[in-house]
Amino acid sequence: MHVVRYVIGWFVYRVKAGWWYFCLALKLWFAIGLDRDFDHTKDDEAVAREFSYPGKKEYRRHLNRPVE
Repeated sequence: MHVVRYVIGWFVYRVKAGWWYFCLALKLWFAIGLDRDFDHTKDDEAVAREFSYPGKKEYRRHLNRPVE
């Protein structure tokens, strides 16, 4: 049963992350150069956090692996 929950959680996480990245792509498509002034003084980690899916990989708890 743990493996089934893991697979379902993995699938749900991937769908949510995919939808988030799709919406991010739409935002970038319509916003670059129009109304967004990027702060070029930010460090690379802040930019990486802005373009990374914020959801946790909670499905890993079903296999007793640490959640990132």
